[in-house]
Amino acid sequence: MERMETSIEVNYVGALATPVQRDGEELTRRILETDTYRTAMRSVEMLYAADPQGSTPAGKATIGRAAHSLATAATQYAICSDPEIPMLMWGVTAPHEFQGLSSPRSGFGIENPDNVYRHTAVSGSSTYEIRGKINYPRPTEQHFELRDAIPGTTSLTAEGGIQLAGLHSDDIAVEADGSFVITLDAQPANGRTNHIRIPAKQDSFLIIRDLLDDWSTENVVRLDLVRTSGPAAREPRSLEQLTTRSVELLTQMAPFWLDYFNKYFYSEATNYVRPARLRPAGRGLSTGGWFDLNDGEALVVTVDPLGAASLGIQLSDPWGVAYEYIDRTSSLNTVQAEPNPNGTYSFVISREDPGAYNWLDPEGHNSGMVAVRWQSLPVNAPVELAIRRSEVVKLDQLRERLPAGTSFITAQQREHQQTFRASNFLRRYTD
Repeated sequence: MERMETSIEVNYVGALATPVQRDGEELTRRILETDTYRTAMRSVEMLYAADPQGSTPAGKATIGRAAHSLATAATQYAICSDPEIPMLMWGVTAPHEFQGLSSPRSGFGIENPDNVYRHTAVSGSSTYEIRGKINYPRPTEQHFELRDAIPGTTSLTAEGGIQLAGLHSDDIAVEADGSFVITLDAQPANGRTNHIRIPAKQDSFLIIRDLLDDWSTENVVRLDLVRTSGPAAREPRSLEQLTTRSVELLTQMAPFWLDYFNKYFYSEATNYVRPARLRPAGRGLSTGGWFDLNDGEALVVTVDPLGAASLGIQLSDPWGVAYEYIDRTSSLNTVQAEPNPNGTYSFVISREDPGAYNWLDPEGHNSGMVAVRWQSLPVNAPVELAIRRSEVVKLDQLRERLPAGTSFITAQQREHQQTFRASNFLRRYTD
C-alpha cells in the first residue's frame, strides 16, 4: 500500500467552509447546467407526474422543485463517490449563498433541518483518518454511519439502505482542546478507541450527521478527511464522467424514493402518524405519516419526548423534500417548541397560520408528509407512549381541543419567531 500521509492546514472561516466544499458546489452547478442532466431531471418530473401524488394540488405544485432538489443531491453524491479521491462534502440542505456561490436546494428523504449532513465514499482497500475539532457548545449528537451504498441505490428498507457500522459522539475519545481523530480501514479496532471498520475489498458510503438541537448556540464540528494509504489514485473524473455518474444515480434514486414513500407512508391512512419504531445502532426512534387537509382543518400530533436528548418533527412536500425551514416553521424541536403542562408536545399542522405557537407550516400547501425523530434516547424508554395522539381538528375548535395553557401568538410575534429562527440557522454557515 502506498503511504499518503497529508498535513492539513485549516484556515477557512466556519466548519463547513472548506476548499473541498467550494470545489464540490462549483462542480454541482456545472453538472446541473448540462443538457444531459437537464434531460434526466425532466424524466424525474415525468415519473412524479405519473404517480398518484402527481395529480394532487400539492404534489403537482412541487414536482419541479422536488425533482431539482433530488437531482442536486445526486450530483453531490456523484462528486463524492470516488473512494480513491475522498471528498467530505456537506449536502442535503436548503438553498444558500456560500463562499461566493449560489447553491440550490439538495434535500430529499424528509431531511432533518436539525442535521448537518456530510458524506463521502470510502474503500476497504484504503485507510483513512477523520480529523475533527469541536467548537463548544458541541452538537447535541454527532453520528458517523457507514452504509453499503448511497441512500436510494440499494435495498428498500425502512432506513433507506443497509447500515454496516457506526460511531456515536458519546463513544468518541476527545482531547482537552476538542480535537479527535477517527480511523477507518478494513482491520479490527485492535485497541483503537475511535475506529470504524470498513468491509474489505469493497466500497462503502459514510454519512455524518451533526445534530443541532439549539440552533442559536450549538456549533458544527470541523472535520477533514485524509486518505492515509491505499492504491495509487486514478485521475479525477472529468465533467462528462461526473455527469454520466450523476444521471446513473438519479435514475436509481428517483424511483427508489417514490417506492419508499408509497410503501412506508402512503400505504397508511391519511392524517395518521403510525407508532414509533426503534432504529438500528442506537439511533433512537422514528415514525411518520402523511396529511391531506381541507381548508379550515388542522392535524394535531401529540408526542412524548420520552427523555430523549432530541425530539424533532418535520414536514415535507409529497415527494419527501422538506418544506421551507429556514424562515418558516416547517420543523420544530424541543428547544424551539413549547411543551404541554404534562411534558408532552402538541404540534399543529395546517395550511393557514392558526396562531398556535407550535405551528408546523406546510408552505401554503394542504398536504405532504410528516416525520418524527427521537435521538439519544434513554435505555428502556416506553416506545409505545411515543405517539400519544394524532387527530384532525376544525380550526375554529382548536383552542378548546388543545391542552389548557397552549400558547397562541400574534402575526407580529410569528414574524419575530421566524426571524429569530432564520438568524440562528445561518450560524451554521459561519461558526
